[in-house]
Amino acid sequence: SGPLDEAYQPASEAELVALLKDIHRQGKHLTVLGWGGNTIIASAGIRGVTIITRKLDWVEQKSPTCLAFGAGVHLAKSASAALKHSLKGGEFMIGIPGTIGGAVRMNAGALGQEMSDLVRSVILFNRETGQVETWLSEQLGFNYRKSAIQPDKYIVLSAELEFQPGDAAKISEMMEQSVSFRKSHHPKEPNGGSVFKNPAKDMPVGRLMEELGAKGSWREGGAMVSPLHGNFIVNIANATSTDVLKLMLRMKQAIKASYGLDTHPENLFLGEATEEEQALWQELNQGSSH
Repeated sequence: SGPLDEAYQPASEAELVALLKDIHRQGKHLTVLGWGGNTIIASAGIRGVTIITRKLDWVEQKSPTCLAFGAGVHLAKSASAALKHSLKGGEFMIGIPGTIGGAVRMNAGALGQEMSDLVRSVILFNRETGQVETWLSEQLGFNYRKSAIQPDKYIVLSAELEFQPGDAAKISEMMEQSVSFRKSHHPKEPNGGSVFKNPAKDMPVGRLMEELGAKGSWREGGAMVSPLHGNFIVNIANATSTDVLKLMLRMKQAIKASYGLDTHPENLFLGEATEEEQALWQELNQGSSH
């Protein structure tokens, strides 16, 4: 990842909103980052203003089964907060690398569950009007790894999640299973999370790449398809953003050629792209979306 021109880490939602209103008034280019999960950052860096949300990590109990979270709360912390209140339904979040803001926006999921199962409402900043809005779950247009929250139009400030009463010991046990599954199946090397959305429920990209012999062998520069999971790209030798995008395109083209399936990036690509990177990213997003 490259350098950031101007970065802020607001410590409260009020500070974040004031900052967003300022940026909106001044018409500056804005990028929002949490922990950088599911994100490829251009090697040339990010121009304009970058807001890093990870200090917005407050948790508040709204009712016996409802918890509210700041956009910067790491998903592992969200899962632990639910456990602390003996609430079940959030166990799948424990191993997902990212924040509530990003997870809600892309409807992140694992082990057959996703954020849309939990989200009751979301407070958003509208980048076009400069106003704060509250959306209920039915307005959020949740689908597989997407929602109606377009990052160029809205920024997640906080979200309320609804859980079910449960047994703390059982919840804890499920979380441990989830963590050990991810440890054995997901890479430890630096990576940007899952690369592609699965083209179909029974067609996981990881398995397709394994069948194509890509795991641990396909490389572009310093980027390699993980030996542990075929839908992860790991940085093994100072990979550039171009290396990663080139390897992604090779994966996409191989899946299309061998299986006739279109795949689409699960990652966001942020920052100042070279002409080559722009062309690669455009090609990666082509094909029919399901």
